[in-house]
This record gives sequence, structure tokens and C-alpha cells, in this order.
Amino acid sequence: MTSFLIFLHVIAALLLIGPVCVSTSTYQSQMLKASQGDVSALGAARLLHNITSTYGYISAIVPILGISVFLADLSTYKSEIQFHIAILVAIVAWCLLFFLIIPKQKKSLAALEENSGEDFAATKKSLAAMGGIFNLLWVICACLMFV
Repeated sequence: MTSFLIFLHVIAALLLIGPVCVSTSTYQSQMLKASQGDVSALGAARLLHNITSTYGYISAIVPILGISVFLADLSTYKSEIQFHIAILVAIVAWCLLFFLIIPKQKKSLAALEENSGEDFAATKKSLAAMGGIFNLLWVICACLMFV
């Protein structure tokens, strides 16, 4: 049973967190192009934001499966500190996504659609930094899982 749960956990992580990592990395470049009048970039920015928010919320399945693995073989995993740290890193990554990245993307997308005078260069820098940190946290989490 534990092997099956691990399989589901890894597949869910690949299929659900992977697209979020890609969309958080590419949204800001499309947002900047859209701010310069590129209509196709505006559509791409909308799509990337939808991927970020939709897959971000659905990816909550990943920690549920991870905790299921943890509880299914508690005697093995309770003394493995790297799994405890990985859970903490994952929580920090999701907080970054839900409380900073998604709201900032939503705000910038609304500003793009209204053609407001927002400073998109500064927004691009902050979204790029947050997206990079988000992706780095997932790399750290993956490394901790396989150490």
C-alpha cells in the first residue's frame, strides 16, 4: 500500500506542481509584452494565470498523498527529519503561491485589461523573484524527498 501511495504522490507532484512551476516562471514575460500592446501576449498571460491558480489549488492533492504515505508507514518516516523539513518547505512554497504570487498575478492582469498606468517592469521583477523562489523551494523539497 505504501508503494502505491508513493507512486500516486510522485505522479501528482509531477502532473500538478510542474505546470505551476512553469506558469509562474513565464507569466511575467508575457505580462510585460502585453503591457507593450501585444494582444496575443495578453491571452497568454491570462492562460498562464489560470494555470497558476487552477493547478495551484488542485495541487493540494500532493501534500494529502504525502501525509498519507507518512501515516501509512509512520514507524519508518517519523524519525526521518528530511521528510519533516520537506513538509515545511512545501507549506512555505504554497503560502508564497497562494498569498503573494496568485494575488499579484490577478492584480497585474486586471491592470493590463484596464490599460492602467501600473509599473509593469517593477511587477515583472517581483513576480520573477517570487516565481524563482517558489521553484527553488520545490527543487529543495524534491531533493529532501530523495536524500
